Amino acid sequence: MFHRVSKLSLVLLLLSGCQQSDEMSASQVVATVNGEQLTMPQLQAEMTKLSASTKNADTAKKVLTNLIDRQLLAQEAVKLNLDRTPEVTQAIESSKAQIYAQAYMAKKMAKLPEISDEAASEFLKAHPEMFEQRKLFKTVDVTFTHDPAQLDIKAMEQAVTTLSSLEDTLHAKNIVYDKNSSQFLTDRLPLSILSKVSHLHQGDLMYVHNDHEVIVKSIQDIIDVPTSMSSALLVAKKMLGQQQKQAYIKKEIERLQNLAGIQVFNEKIDSQYH
Repeated sequence: MFHRVSKLSLVLLLLSGCQQSDEMSASQVVATVNGEQLTMPQLQAEMTKLSASTKNADTAKKVLTNLIDRQLLAQEAVKLNLDRTPEVTQAIESSKAQIYAQAYMAKKMAKLPEISDEAASEFLKAHPEMFEQRKLFKTVDVTFTHDPAQLDIKAMEQAVTTLSSLEDTLHAKNIVYDKNSSQFLTDRLPLSILSKVSHLHQGDLMYVHNDHEVIVKSIQDIIDVPTSMSSALLVAKKMLGQQQKQAYIKKEIERLQNLAGIQVFNEKIDSQYH
């Protein structure tokens, strides 16, 4: 029941944004639903979620149809007083808090300085394996469940270094595994993994695992695919921009925490989820 009502709460939240004043310019109204207006800004907000190649009049009309359907459902929800149920009001408050937080950070981060060409160039020099020395790795992936009772993955990384020996080890333990081909580019990897990958050669194994699953990548081929300087600069600026935003968010949260009066009652959480 809560899952269904939660979806309705989002509809109701959107409905609250659909209440337009009588002074709304008629040129901005693209449809009315039982007298309630749907406007061009609402339609444009939905269109921004689509890729540029799909934006045309036909697509806009389909999106508007979805908005109308959503408005009808929202109106019916209000008729049933679903906007007053505890589940819906709580979900709306949670959604509002998230929207406010995102709006606040977006406003703050809009003032961050742009990444300079010099900073991007320095980033390129520091990480040539992502750009000038970018490579495409073609692999055979062996995937199986992580069961510490059967296998010591840390020990395997040291002792099992070829695809054939890996399969022999898994067969000997009666461990079922999947085997598939895949590929990846070095510029798509997190910096923490990139340093490990840069030392791999054809035939080597790379272990990737968590508490539930193990993926062992056997390197079948390594192909040089350097990035052009113009593309590399754009990518570097984007990555540095993301790092700048993440650092700013962390710093701003810490600042607000230091200024706020925060009380956490862990004993209540412990008693609820013991």
